[in-house]
Amino acid sequence: MLADAIKDNLGEDAANLIARLALVIALLLLTWLIRQLITAVIPRAVRRLLRRTPITWDQPLIEALGPPARFLVTVIGLWSAVLVLEPSRAVRDALGPVVNSLIAIGIFWGLYRLIGPAVDMFLALSRHAVRRTPAPTLLDTKLAQIIKQLGGALVVVLGAAAVIDSWGYDVAGLVAGLGIGGLAVALAAQDTLANLFGHFVILADEPFQIGDFVIFDGVKGSVETLGFRSTRIRAPDQSLITVPNRTVMNASITNWSRLSKRRLDMTLGIAYGSSPQQALSVVQAIREMLRAHELIEPDSVVVQFVAFSDSSLDIRIICFINTPVWADFQAAKQDINLKIMDLLAERGVSVAFPSRTVFVQPASTPDQAALAAVFPPPEPEPPTSTVKDSPVPDDAAN
Repeated sequence: MLADAIKDNLGEDAANLIARLALVIALLLLTWLIRQLITAVIPRAVRRLLRRTPITWDQPLIEALGPPARFLVTVIGLWSAVLVLEPSRAVRDALGPVVNSLIAIGIFWGLYRLIGPAVDMFLALSRHAVRRTPAPTLLDTKLAQIIKQLGGALVVVLGAAAVIDSWGYDVAGLVAGLGIGGLAVALAAQDTLANLFGHFVILADEPFQIGDFVIFDGVKGSVETLGFRSTRIRAPDQSLITVPNRTVMNASITNWSRLSKRRLDMTLGIAYGSSPQQALSVVQAIREMLRAHELIEPDSVVVQFVAFSDSSLDIRIICFINTPVWADFQAAKQDINLKIMDLLAERGVSVAFPSRTVFVQPASTPDQAALAAVFPPPEPEPPTSTVKDSPVPDDAAN
Protein backbone atom coordinates (compact mmCIF):
# COMPACT_ATOMS: atom_id res chain seq x y z
CA MET A 1 0.00 0.00 0.00
CA LEU A 2 2.75 2.48 0.99
CA ALA A 3 4.81 1.61 -2.09
CA ASP A 4 1.81 2.10 -4.39
CA ALA A 5 1.04 5.45 -2.79
CA ILE A 6 4.65 6.60 -3.27
CA LYS A 7 4.56 5.50 -6.93
CA ASP A 8 1.29 7.37 -7.56
CA ASN A 9 2.48 10.58 -5.93
CA LEU A 10 6.23 10.70 -6.67
CA GLY A 11 6.67 8.37 -9.58
CA GLU A 12 8.34 4.99 -10.01
CA ASP A 13 11.90 6.32 -9.97
CA ALA A 14 11.39 8.10 -6.69
CA ALA A 15 9.78 5.03 -5.19
CA ASN A 16 12.76 2.90 -6.22
CA LEU A 17 15.14 5.46 -4.75
CA ILE A 18 13.27 5.52 -1.47
CA ALA A 19 13.25 1.71 -1.37
CA ARG A 20 16.97 1.57 -1.98
CA LEU A 21 17.60 4.18 0.72
CA ALA A 22 15.51 2.17 3.13
CA LEU A 23 17.51 -0.93 2.24
CA VAL A 24 20.74 1.00 2.75
CA ILE A 25 19.58 2.07 6.18
CA ALA A 26 18.63 -1.54 6.97
CA LEU A 27 22.05 -2.75 5.87
CA LEU A 28 23.77 -0.13 7.97
CA LEU A 29 21.67 -1.12 10.98
CA LEU A 30 22.47 -4.78 10.33
CA THR A 31 26.17 -3.91 10.13
CA TRP A 32 25.96 -2.08 13.44
CA LEU A 33 24.09 -5.03 15.00
CA ILE A 34 26.70 -7.52 13.81
CA ARG A 35 29.46 -5.34 15.22
CA GLN A 36 27.69 -5.35 18.57
CA LEU A 37 27.37 -9.11 18.41
CA ILE A 38 31.07 -9.42 17.73
CA THR A 39 31.81 -7.17 20.69
CA ALA A 40 29.44 -8.75 23.25
CA VAL A 41 27.99 -12.12 22.22
CA ILE A 42 30.81 -13.91 20.40
CA PRO A 43 33.36 -13.39 23.24
CA ARG A 44 31.01 -15.22 25.60
CA ALA A 45 30.75 -18.13 23.17
CA VAL A 46 34.54 -18.26 22.86
CA ARG A 47 34.98 -18.26 26.62
CA ARG A 48 32.45 -21.06 26.98
CA LEU A 49 34.23 -23.10 24.33
CA LEU A 50 37.69 -22.64 25.81
CA ARG A 51 36.59 -23.59 29.31
CA ARG A 52 37.03 -27.23 28.30
CA THR A 53 40.77 -26.77 27.77
CA PRO A 54 43.19 -27.00 30.74
CA ILE A 55 44.61 -23.54 29.90
CA THR A 56 42.30 -20.64 29.08
CA TRP A 57 43.36 -18.16 26.42
CA ASP A 58 39.97 -16.60 25.70
CA GLN A 59 40.90 -13.00 26.42
CA PRO A 60 43.97 -12.87 24.10
CA LEU A 61 41.98 -14.52 21.30
CA ILE A 62 39.09 -12.09 21.70
CA GLU A 63 41.41 -9.11 21.80
CA ALA A 64 43.21 -10.39 18.70
CA LEU A 65 40.17 -11.17 16.52
CA GLY A 66 37.82 -8.40 17.67
CA PRO A 67 39.16 -5.37 15.72
CA PRO A 68 39.74 -7.22 12.39
CA ALA A 69 36.29 -8.81 12.58
CA ARG A 70 34.61 -5.44 13.17
CA PHE A 71 36.66 -3.92 10.35
CA LEU A 72 35.60 -6.65 7.91
CA VAL A 73 31.93 -6.33 8.88
CA THR A 74 32.09 -2.57 8.37
CA VAL A 75 33.74 -2.83 4.94
CA ILE A 76 31.33 -5.51 3.72
CA GLY A 77 28.31 -3.64 5.10
CA LEU A 78 29.31 -0.33 3.49
CA TRP A 79 30.10 -1.97 0.17
CA SER A 80 26.76 -3.77 0.22
CA ALA A 81 25.02 -0.46 0.89
CA VAL A 82 26.87 1.13 -2.04
CA LEU A 83 25.85 -1.74 -4.34
CA VAL A 84 22.21 -1.30 -3.30
CA LEU A 85 22.35 2.26 -4.63
CA GLU A 86 23.28 0.78 -8.05
CA PRO A 87 26.29 2.98 -8.89
CA SER A 88 27.60 3.20 -12.41
CA ARG A 89 30.00 0.66 -13.84
CA ALA A 90 32.87 3.12 -13.70
CA VAL A 91 32.29 3.67 -9.99
CA ARG A 92 32.12 -0.07 -9.38
CA ASP A 93 35.30 -0.67 -11.32
CA ALA A 94 37.08 2.05 -9.37
CA LEU A 95 35.84 0.98 -5.95
CA GLY A 96 36.06 -2.80 -6.53
CA PRO A 97 39.84 -3.13 -6.13
CA VAL A 98 39.75 -0.84 -3.10
CA VAL A 99 37.11 -2.98 -1.41
CA ASN A 100 38.89 -6.21 -2.30
CA SER A 101 42.11 -4.78 -0.92
CA LEU A 102 40.38 -3.74 2.30
CA ILE A 103 38.84 -7.21 2.68
CA ALA A 104 42.23 -8.88 2.13
CA ILE A 105 43.82 -6.47 4.61
CA GLY A 106 41.15 -7.30 7.19
CA ILE A 107 41.58 -11.06 6.76
CA PHE A 108 45.37 -11.02 6.97
CA TRP A 109 45.25 -8.47 9.77
CA GLY A 110 43.22 -10.94 11.77
CA LEU A 111 45.64 -13.76 10.96
CA TYR A 112 48.58 -11.58 11.96
CA ARG A 113 47.00 -10.74 15.31
CA LEU A 114 46.04 -14.40 15.82
CA ILE A 115 49.60 -15.74 15.51
CA GLY A 116 50.76 -14.60 18.95
CA PRO A 117 47.90 -16.04 21.05
CA ALA A 118 47.79 -19.21 18.95
CA VAL A 119 51.52 -19.91 19.44
CA ASP A 120 51.34 -19.17 23.17
CA MET A 121 48.32 -21.45 23.55
CA PHE A 122 49.96 -24.26 21.58
CA LEU A 123 53.18 -24.14 23.61
CA ALA A 124 51.25 -23.95 26.86
CA LEU A 125 49.19 -27.00 25.92
CA SER A 126 52.37 -28.85 24.92
CA ARG A 127 54.03 -28.07 28.26
CA HIS A 128 50.92 -29.18 30.10
CA ALA A 129 50.75 -32.45 28.18
CA VAL A 130 54.46 -33.32 28.25
CA ARG A 131 55.94 -31.80 31.41
CA ARG A 132 52.78 -31.11 33.39
CA THR A 133 54.00 -27.64 34.25
CA PRO A 134 52.66 -24.26 33.05
CA ALA A 135 55.99 -22.48 33.54
CA PRO A 136 57.67 -21.63 30.21
CA THR A 137 61.36 -22.33 29.78
CA LEU A 138 63.88 -20.02 28.12
CA LEU A 139 63.85 -22.14 24.98
CA ASP A 140 60.04 -22.10 24.93
CA THR A 141 60.05 -18.30 25.10
CA LYS A 142 62.67 -17.98 22.38
CA LEU A 143 60.92 -20.51 20.17
CA ALA A 144 57.63 -18.65 20.57
CA GLN A 145 59.26 -15.38 19.56
CA ILE A 146 60.83 -16.92 16.46
CA ILE A 147 57.58 -18.58 15.36
CA LYS A 148 55.70 -15.33 15.86
CA GLN A 149 58.24 -13.40 13.81
CA LEU A 150 58.35 -15.92 10.97
CA GLY A 151 54.58 -16.34 10.99
CA GLY A 152 54.05 -12.59 10.99
CA ALA A 153 56.46 -12.14 8.10
CA LEU A 154 54.72 -14.90 6.12
CA VAL A 155 51.29 -13.36 6.73
CA VAL A 156 52.52 -9.92 5.67
CA VAL A 157 54.01 -11.34 2.46
CA LEU A 158 50.84 -13.26 1.62
CA GLY A 159 48.67 -10.26 2.46
CA ALA A 160 50.76 -8.01 0.23
CA ALA A 161 50.47 -10.58 -2.58
CA ALA A 162 46.69 -10.69 -2.14
CA VAL A 163 46.45 -6.89 -2.26
CA ILE A 164 48.64 -6.75 -5.37
CA ASP A 165 46.54 -9.46 -7.03
CA SER A 166 43.34 -7.55 -6.25
CA TRP A 167 44.65 -4.68 -8.39
CA GLY A 168 45.26 -6.98 -11.35
CA TYR A 169 49.02 -7.34 -11.22
CA ASP A 170 50.81 -10.65 -11.99
CA VAL A 171 51.84 -12.08 -8.65
CA ALA A 172 53.11 -15.37 -10.12
CA GLY A 173 55.90 -13.63 -12.04
CA LEU A 174 56.95 -11.73 -8.95
CA VAL A 175 57.00 -14.91 -6.87
CA ALA A 176 59.02 -16.72 -9.56
CA GLY A 177 61.60 -13.92 -9.58
CA LEU A 178 61.84 -14.02 -5.82
CA GLY A 179 62.24 -17.81 -5.99
CA ILE A 180 65.19 -17.59 -8.37
CA GLY A 181 66.84 -14.93 -6.23
CA GLY A 182 66.23 -16.96 -3.11
CA LEU A 183 67.79 -20.03 -4.74
CA ALA A 184 70.92 -18.05 -5.60
CA VAL A 185 71.19 -16.76 -2.04
CA ALA A 186 70.65 -20.26 -0.65
CA LEU A 187 73.45 -21.71 -2.77
CA ALA A 188 75.80 -18.93 -1.69
CA ALA A 189 75.04 -19.35 2.00
CA GLN A 190 74.63 -23.09 2.54
CA ASP A 191 76.53 -23.18 5.81
CA THR A 192 74.63 -20.24 7.22
CA LEU A 193 71.29 -21.77 6.25
CA ALA A 194 72.36 -25.14 7.69
CA ASN A 195 73.19 -23.50 11.01
CA LEU A 196 69.94 -21.54 10.93
CA PHE A 197 67.98 -24.71 10.24
CA GLY A 198 69.87 -26.41 13.07
CA HIS A 199 68.78 -23.58 15.36
CA PHE A 200 65.11 -24.31 14.68
CA VAL A 201 65.64 -28.07 14.96
CA ILE A 202 67.25 -27.64 18.38
CA LEU A 203 64.41 -25.41 19.53
CA ALA A 204 61.79 -27.85 18.29
CA ASP A 205 63.45 -31.04 19.59
CA GLU A 206 64.72 -29.39 22.82
CA PRO A 207 67.60 -31.76 23.67
CA PHE A 208 68.72 -29.27 26.31
CA GLN A 209 67.80 -26.00 27.97
CA ILE A 210 69.89 -22.97 28.79
CA GLY A 211 72.04 -23.90 31.78
CA ASP A 212 72.02 -27.70 31.21
CA PHE A 213 75.28 -29.64 31.45
CA VAL A 214 75.81 -31.58 28.21
CA ILE A 215 78.47 -33.78 26.59
CA PHE A 216 78.78 -34.41 22.84
CA ASP A 217 81.61 -34.88 20.31
CA GLY A 218 84.31 -34.16 22.86
CA VAL A 219 82.57 -30.98 24.09
CA LYS A 220 81.62 -30.84 27.76
CA GLY A 221 80.05 -27.96 29.68
CA SER A 222 76.95 -25.90 30.47
CA VAL A 223 74.87 -24.42 27.67
CA GLU A 224 75.14 -20.65 27.92
CA THR A 225 73.44 -19.29 24.78
CA LEU A 226 71.70 -20.62 21.69
CA GLY A 227 72.12 -18.32 18.70
CA PHE A 228 71.01 -18.48 15.08
CA ARG A 229 74.47 -19.66 13.94
CA SER A 230 76.11 -21.33 16.92
CA THR A 231 75.66 -22.65 20.44
CA ARG A 232 77.98 -21.40 23.19
CA ILE A 233 78.98 -23.80 25.94
CA ARG A 234 80.87 -22.90 29.11
CA ALA A 235 83.42 -25.64 29.87
CA PRO A 236 84.26 -26.74 33.45
CA ASP A 237 87.52 -24.77 33.25
CA GLN A 238 85.39 -21.67 32.39
CA SER A 239 86.57 -21.51 28.78
CA LEU A 240 83.87 -20.67 26.22
CA ILE A 241 83.29 -23.19 23.41
CA THR A 242 81.41 -22.10 20.28
CA VAL A 243 79.86 -24.98 18.31
CA PRO A 244 77.96 -24.55 14.97
CA ASN A 245 74.30 -25.43 15.25
CA ARG A 246 74.49 -28.01 12.47
CA THR A 247 77.10 -29.90 14.52
CA VAL A 248 74.87 -29.79 17.58
CA MET A 249 71.88 -30.87 15.49
CA ASN A 250 73.67 -34.02 14.23
CA ALA A 251 75.43 -34.93 17.50
CA SER A 252 74.44 -37.54 20.08
CA ILE A 253 73.94 -35.37 23.15
CA THR A 254 74.19 -36.60 26.72
CA ASN A 255 72.30 -34.24 29.02
CA TRP A 256 73.40 -34.74 32.60
CA SER A 257 70.96 -32.11 33.86
CA ARG A 258 67.98 -34.31 32.90
CA LEU A 259 68.93 -36.98 35.45
CA SER A 260 66.33 -37.94 38.02
CA LYS A 261 68.88 -39.95 40.03
CA ARG A 262 72.57 -40.94 39.91
CA ARG A 263 74.20 -44.37 39.93
CA LEU A 264 76.84 -45.26 42.50
CA ASP A 265 79.19 -48.04 41.34
CA MET A 266 82.27 -48.72 43.45
CA THR A 267 84.56 -51.58 44.45
CA LEU A 268 85.72 -52.02 48.05
CA GLY A 269 88.89 -54.06 48.57
CA ILE A 270 89.45 -55.64 52.00
CA ALA A 271 92.67 -57.26 53.15
CA TYR A 272 93.44 -60.94 52.46
CA GLY A 273 93.83 -61.56 56.16
CA SER A 274 90.05 -61.29 56.58
CA SER A 275 88.20 -64.51 57.31
CA PRO A 276 85.15 -65.67 55.29
CA GLN A 277 82.91 -64.81 58.24
CA GLN A 278 84.31 -61.29 58.37
CA ALA A 279 83.87 -60.78 54.60
CA LEU A 280 80.26 -62.01 54.75
CA SER A 281 79.57 -59.80 57.77
CA VAL A 282 80.92 -56.74 55.93
CA VAL A 283 78.78 -57.51 52.85
CA GLN A 284 75.59 -57.86 54.90
CA ALA A 285 76.29 -54.77 56.99
CA ILE A 286 76.93 -52.56 53.95
CA ARG A 287 73.79 -53.89 52.24
CA GLU A 288 71.62 -53.10 55.28
CA MET A 289 73.21 -49.67 55.70
CA LEU A 290 72.52 -48.71 52.08
CA ARG A 291 68.91 -49.93 52.15
CA ALA A 292 68.28 -47.82 55.25
CA HIS A 293 69.87 -44.68 53.75
CA GLU A 294 67.38 -41.86 53.13
CA LEU A 295 68.73 -40.96 49.66
CA ILE A 296 69.12 -44.47 48.22
CA GLU A 297 66.53 -46.59 46.45
CA PRO A 298 66.35 -49.80 48.52
CA ASP A 299 65.47 -52.00 45.53
CA SER A 300 68.55 -50.87 43.61
CA VAL A 301 71.12 -51.96 46.23
CA VAL A 302 73.54 -54.68 45.10
CA VAL A 303 76.43 -55.66 47.41
CA GLN A 304 78.39 -58.85 46.65
CA PHE A 305 81.84 -60.38 47.21
CA VAL A 306 82.89 -60.72 43.58
CA ALA A 307 86.63 -61.37 43.10
CA PHE A 308 90.01 -62.33 44.49
CA SER A 309 92.26 -59.55 43.24
CA ASP A 310 96.03 -59.37 43.38
CA SER A 311 96.11 -57.71 46.79
CA SER A 312 92.48 -57.56 48.01
CA LEU A 313 89.15 -59.29 48.36
CA ASP A 314 86.83 -57.21 46.17
CA ILE A 315 83.28 -56.28 47.21
CA ARG A 316 81.12 -54.69 44.46
CA ILE A 317 78.68 -51.96 45.62
CA ILE A 318 75.95 -50.67 43.24
CA CYS A 319 72.94 -48.47 44.04
CA PHE A 320 70.97 -45.44 42.83
CA ILE A 321 71.05 -42.19 44.80
CA ASN A 322 67.88 -40.11 44.47
CA THR A 323 69.41 -36.77 43.58
CA PRO A 324 70.39 -35.30 40.19
CA VAL A 325 72.56 -32.57 41.75
CA TRP A 326 76.27 -33.30 41.50
CA ALA A 327 77.16 -31.66 44.82
CA ASP A 328 74.45 -33.60 46.67
CA PHE A 329 75.61 -36.81 45.00
CA GLN A 330 79.19 -36.24 46.20
CA ALA A 331 77.94 -35.46 49.71
CA ALA A 332 75.96 -38.72 49.74
CA LYS A 333 79.04 -40.66 48.58
CA GLN A 334 81.07 -39.14 51.40
CA ASP A 335 78.45 -40.13 53.95
CA ILE A 336 78.38 -43.69 52.60
CA ASN A 337 82.19 -43.97 52.65
CA LEU A 338 82.36 -42.79 56.27
CA LYS A 339 79.72 -45.30 57.32
CA ILE A 340 81.60 -48.08 55.52
CA MET A 341 84.76 -47.12 57.43
CA ASP A 342 82.83 -47.42 60.71
CA LEU A 343 81.49 -50.83 59.71
CA LEU A 344 84.97 -52.10 58.85
CA ALA A 345 86.41 -50.80 62.12
CA GLU A 346 83.66 -52.49 64.14
CA ARG A 347 84.48 -55.86 62.53
CA GLY A 348 88.24 -55.52 62.66
CA VAL A 349 88.59 -55.57 58.88
CA SER A 350 91.12 -53.36 57.17
CA VAL A 351 91.04 -51.88 53.69
CA ALA A 352 93.56 -53.48 51.36
CA PHE A 353 96.21 -51.52 49.56
CA PRO A 354 98.45 -52.58 46.68
CA SER A 355 101.22 -54.79 48.05
CA ARG A 356 103.57 -57.65 47.06
CA THR A 357 105.08 -60.39 49.21
CA VAL A 358 108.50 -61.74 48.21
CA PHE A 359 109.70 -65.12 49.61
CA VAL A 360 113.54 -65.51 49.72
CA GLN A 361 114.94 -69.09 50.15
CA PRO A 362 118.26 -69.32 52.13
CA ALA A 363 121.35 -70.57 50.24
CA SER A 364 122.44 -74.32 50.87
CA THR A 365 126.04 -75.95 50.95
CA PRO A 366 127.00 -77.01 47.41
CA ASP A 367 127.72 -80.61 46.60
CA GLN A 368 131.54 -81.00 46.38
CA ALA A 369 131.34 -83.98 44.05
CA ALA A 370 129.06 -82.10 41.68
CA LEU A 371 131.35 -79.13 41.70
CA ALA A 372 134.37 -81.42 41.11
CA ALA A 373 132.64 -82.92 38.10
CA VAL A 374 131.94 -79.50 36.65
CA PHE A 375 135.17 -77.86 37.71
CA PRO A 376 137.96 -80.61 37.97
CA PRO A 377 140.97 -79.79 40.22
CA PRO A 378 144.21 -78.86 38.50
CA GLU A 379 146.86 -81.58 38.01
CA PRO A 380 149.76 -81.58 40.59
CA GLU A 381 153.23 -80.42 39.54
CA PRO A 382 156.16 -82.95 39.66
CA PRO A 383 158.21 -82.85 42.88
CA THR A 384 161.55 -81.07 42.93
CA SER A 385 164.65 -82.94 44.45
CA THR A 386 166.55 -81.39 47.26
CA VAL A 387 169.82 -83.52 46.83
CA LYS A 388 172.69 -81.88 44.95
CA ASP A 389 174.16 -83.87 42.04
CA SER A 390 177.75 -85.06 42.62
CA PRO A 391 180.32 -83.79 40.14
CA VAL A 392 181.24 -86.27 37.43
CA PRO A 393 184.99 -86.71 36.75
CA ASP A 394 186.19 -85.95 33.31
CA ASP A 395 187.70 -89.30 32.80
CA ALA A 396 184.62 -91.15 33.73
CA ALA A 397 182.67 -89.18 31.17
CA ASN A 398 185.01 -90.30 28.55
